[in-house]
Amino acid sequence: MYRHEGYFWLRLAAQPQADPFLVARFDPRLDDATVYSGMPRLEDKNNVALAHPVCLPLDQVLLMHFLAWRRGFLLHAAGLVVQQKAFLFTGSSGAGKSTISRLLAESKKGKPLSDERVIVREIENVFHAFGTPWAGTEEISGNCQAPLAGIFFLKHGKGNHIERLDACTAGDRMLSLASIPWYDPDAAAAIIAFSKQVVAAVPCYEFSFTPDPSAVDFFCKFQKSAS
Repeated sequence: MYRHEGYFWLRLAAQPQADPFLVARFDPRLDDATVYSGMPRLEDKNNVALAHPVCLPLDQVLLMHFLAWRRGFLLHAAGLVVQQKAFLFTGSSGAGKSTISRLLAESKKGKPLSDERVIVREIENVFHAFGTPWAGTEEISGNCQAPLAGIFFLKHGKGNHIERLDACTAGDRMLSLASIPWYDPDAAAAIIAFSKQVVAAVPCYEFSFTPDPSAVDFFCKFQKSAS
């Protein structure tokens, strides 16, 4: 990644000294972006040639900057829509996102958003969660969205327990889980400020759970009692 004359330049190559297969130039607020691609053309099942220059990790880098200035951010989390409300289950690698995603999918208690990454945005003064195309190990991704009703920070436990977190604690935990371009101080500050508004408005909890169907039953009972 480079910065020159007000633009970021992202160079992707198989090896540091190899010729790049992709170069992207974009302004920090993503009002303007140009992608130069040397990638081979792909073919779909009907043998139709497809150009696919906006691939990982470029797509997520561009999205970070796009959302930073448009009241949103990308979160490392699983998500579920229940009765037209979105609930997110977040945590660092190993916290249990894939496990809870599998259990929720098997229970058919709601419509999955993702098992890996979701988008949080404010639209007309309401915080919403959106599915993304980036599935995790459970290969769950949904093209849907719903108003955000709760954020659960996952933790493996010997039993199932949910405890409310204050906004300050939830905000601190969010910093390591949101996709933040730390190399761009202005965009990073915008995402941090927005994430603090999210956790101040949306109920946040720590969810200690056991990796079996009882965790889903416990969540569903809690969700019904809290609604």
